[in-house]
Amino acid sequence: RGMFKVAKETAQGFDTVAEAAIELARQGLGAEKTLQRTKDALILTRLTGMSAADAVKSLTAAVNSFNKEGVTSAQVINRMAKVDAKFAVSSDDLAKAISRVGASAVSAGVNMNELMAITTAVQQRTARGGAVIGNAFKTIFTRIQRSDVQKRLRDFGVATRDMQGNMLTGMKVLQNLADEFDNLTKSQQASISENVAGVFQVNILKAALSDLSQETSAYSGALRAA
Repeated sequence: RGMFKVAKETAQGFDTVAEAAIELARQGLGAEKTLQRTKDALILTRLTGMSAADAVKSLTAAVNSFNKEGVTSAQVINRMAKVDAKFAVSSDDLAKAISRVGASAVSAGVNMNELMAITTAVQQRTARGGAVIGNAFKTIFTRIQRSDVQKRLRDFGVATRDMQGNMLTGMKVLQNLADEFDNLTKSQQASISENVAGVFQVNILKAALSDLSQETSAYSGALRAA
């Protein structure tokens, strides 16, 4: 009965609802949570054009990665929809980015809203798509936490720790780098970019830094929306 109700509320066929519910049931969720998350996944399907199975996987990755924030699947959908409506980024891009970088972002102290916002900012500048952007930030957030990269950043005057010696969050380090980036020589910019992003993700990093250095950045606007 619950599944038929979800099908009616989301204007989806019963087969599609069943496909999503099976994916969630495999995760060991109870009936009530399965139905609620199935409904949210099918809303994501309508927003993005994803298959039911892919929507479930993306939503599950987001909820599981940011479980310490206590976000629900409904909140994930609402935040995506809000940012999607206000900026040149799709819910599909946001979902794909989060599913790829979620764990690395959490490890670097980046919350879901910040991750959506920086994905939005880079997507508007590069149009590279959520999957590419997510993989790039997976590399960037992982490298930022390395001691050798942090030392290089400090050598260029970029703060990576607070007054108590605690490591700053990934987004705070990127903001500090953005504030200093234009003061560096071209060779210094190239060197630090490769240290932070690796050879293949430099363009994504530079797009992020370019936006973060603006007073009215897309990042800050998307962060407020999320």
